[in-house]
Amino acid sequence: MAVSTLLHELGDWSTGDGPLYQRLANSLRGAIGRGAFGTEAKLPSERDLARLLDVSRTTTSAAYGLLRRQGVLASQCGSGTRLVGTSRWAGPQVPGAAMTPTKLLSEPLAGTIDLSTSSISGLPDLSDEQLGISADEIRHLAAGTVYEPFGLPALREAIAVRYSELGLPTTSDDVLVTSGAQQAVSLLFSLFGRDHGTIVTENPTYAGAIDAARVAGATMIGLPIDEQGIKLRPLREIIDNSTVRLVYLMTTCQNPTGAVMGSARRHDIARLAESTGTFIVDDTSLADLVLDRTSHAFLASADSSTIITIGALSKLLWAGLRVGWIRAPAHLMARLARLKVISDLGSSHLSQILAARLLPTIEDTIAVRRSQLNERRAVLSGLLGTELPDWSWSQPAGGPFLWVRLPSSQAEAFARVALNHGVRVLAGTRSSPDETFGCHLRISFVVEPDELRVAAHRLCQAWTELRSSGKTARVAMDIVV
Repeated sequence: MAVSTLLHELGDWSTGDGPLYQRLANSLRGAIGRGAFGTEAKLPSERDLARLLDVSRTTTSAAYGLLRRQGVLASQCGSGTRLVGTSRWAGPQVPGAAMTPTKLLSEPLAGTIDLSTSSISGLPDLSDEQLGISADEIRHLAAGTVYEPFGLPALREAIAVRYSELGLPTTSDDVLVTSGAQQAVSLLFSLFGRDHGTIVTENPTYAGAIDAARVAGATMIGLPIDEQGIKLRPLREIIDNSTVRLVYLMTTCQNPTGAVMGSARRHDIARLAESTGTFIVDDTSLADLVLDRTSHAFLASADSSTIITIGALSKLLWAGLRVGWIRAPAHLMARLARLKVISDLGSSHLSQILAARLLPTIEDTIAVRRSQLNERRAVLSGLLGTELPDWSWSQPAGGPFLWVRLPSSQAEAFARVALNHGVRVLAGTRSSPDETFGCHLRISFVVEPDELRVAAHRLCQAWTELRSSGKTARVAMDIVV
């Protein structure tokens, strides 16, 4: 387990009641109970843990001693400290999520402003008719006995029509409905990443993709990006010299940088995919949030045989509308549907009915969201530029984030301090397959402008506290557990 992952699992462990060693023991026990450490896992030595947490060895020794007396840990000279397999806290290790929905494990304090999410706050102006589902529609669905693993025909057709209107000819047979874009990513990574299959991504990339790769047991390789996203030459070299099963990209509104790929590079990457037979995923779940232009562009074309497109509605409407989809070549659809049946049998019919009703008027929603995000991007950029002048970033072409560079590699530490000040942000290491970008933060501007103003002030206070504490950034190292 890497240092940044361990620190993330422990969270703000030093707060609370009781002696410091007891708080550390409680936090370690909580991490073990969540599956951060698997049965018989080896923990860091007392000396290493003390250095990482910037506490005395007396504290870590006392914490381990308490957990040994409770039967959670066992230590043996020469073998280190391990989780006791018969402990009621033991069990299989579960990869920790890089995404911020890990809030289910560490609920924020009341009044916390969440600048880590990508879903815009509030609902655009939608009529009661658009949002309503009639009793007759529900009765009609209830009369059937099938789960529709490919998705409801009406929604698949609506998705196909939208793609075709945007210049990518599509039929309903090309579409598989998923429970959000995250399930789409998970299904594809499960299909291509099994048995340590190699998946190439941008670095940095979408944190949820990192989570999906870990669960699938895939080997993930991140490649460098520029203002247009992934660079063509490194991509071509790794495809030529390695067995790459899948490439995962976000060519429009890259997460977290907001980059938008130009048409020439899209053409070159698509041609590379076809000539080498390499499957490439283009995750377009943020693509409707381009802020500086309104044109749509796709990596896929009508005759693409190796390019897969992901889409979703939650970023435009609200996070809880878990409707996404995969547009894929026909020969992949049955495989993906088989995996989806194992996952959930089929997505919620009620959500799909609502999505099918909203899709035909989605351009109006896109216009509203773009206007909101343009205003909020300007507000947050102006505030951070004034209050935190030693931070830097490039203005994103699209998406809901600023990818901010700090003057030192303290992103993880700052994220913890910021949470204590009532603002949640995402450290750059969470968006990196190799946990680099320790000097970056992903800060979203999806909340209301007034909340952004409060959040910017709190971030300034948190930065002042961190800098005045005199703590230096720790050098990341790997800890085998």
